[in-house]
Amino acid sequence: MNVEALPYTLLLILAELAIGSLWITLVADLRGGVTRGFVLTMALCIAVTAGLAYWTGATLSIGSNVDGYPIDGSWFGLSQDAMLVVLIASVIYMFGVFMGWDPVGRIAGIAGSIAGIVVIVAYAGMFAPPTWGLPATLLALGAGTLAMGAVSVAMTWGHWYLTEGTLPSWPMRELAVITIGVLLFQAVVVALNLAIPVRETPTPANPIDTGILGNPAFYLRVAVGLVFPVILAVLAYATTRTRAMQSATGLLYIAMGAVFAGEVLSKGLMFVTGKPI
Repeated sequence: MNVEALPYTLLLILAELAIGSLWITLVADLRGGVTRGFVLTMALCIAVTAGLAYWTGATLSIGSNVDGYPIDGSWFGLSQDAMLVVLIASVIYMFGVFMGWDPVGRIAGIAGSIAGIVVIVAYAGMFAPPTWGLPATLLALGAGTLAMGAVSVAMTWGHWYLTEGTLPSWPMRELAVITIGVLLFQAVVVALNLAIPVRETPTPANPIDTGILGNPAFYLRVAVGLVFPVILAVLAYATTRTRAMQSATGLLYIAMGAVFAGEVLSKGLMFVTGKPI
C-alpha cells in the first residue's frame, strides 16, 4: 500500500467499524437478551470511533486521485455530513440508555443507522470511478461494514458472560450466526468483484508489476480475512451450544483481528488494482 492511500484506508476502516457496530448493536438491542450496560458501552465505543472517522475525514485534502487511483470528490461532503449525524446519534443513543430512556435511544440508533447507510453509499460513489461500477464498491464496503460490526459486537458481548454467568446463551449464538453469514456474503462479493474487469487500472507512482492473482497480499486477504475467521466463527457457534462462553469469546477475539487485517489488505489491494475485494 502506498503512503498516500493510508489516510483513506484509515478513514474507511474507522467508518466501517463505527457504522457496522451501530447496525449490529441496534439489532441486538431490539432483539433483547443483551444488557443495558452492554448497549451503553457499545454506543460509547461507536461514538468515539465515529468521532475519529469524522476527524480523519476533516484532515484530508480531497483531490481528483489518490496516487493514481481516480476518485470522485463530490461525494465527500455528503459522507462527512452523514458521519456527523452518526456521531451525534450515537451520543444520544448512549445517553438515552444511561438515563433509561430506551425508546429515545433506539430512535437515535435507527437515525444513526440510516445515516450510516448514506455514509457507505457516499464512500462507494467516491471510490467507484476505476472499478467496474458503483455496485462494486457499494457491495464491498457494505459487506466490510457488516463484517467489522458483527465480529466486534459478538466479541464484546462475549465479555459480559465472563462476569455474569446467568445471561442467556441465545444472543451469543445469534451473533455468531450473523458473523458467519456476513463473512460468507463477503466472500461472494470478493469473488464477484474479482471476476468482473475494472474500467480503469490505477497508475500509482510505484506500480506492482504482477496482477492481483500474483500478489501475495490477495491470498493473505482471502486466507486471513475470510477463510480463517469463518472457521473461528463456526467454532465459536459450536462452543456456545455447550455454554463455553469463555472459549467462544476467545475465538471471536482472534476472528476480530483477522477480519480487521483482511479489511486493511482489501483496501490496499483496491487502491493498487481498482478491485474492491
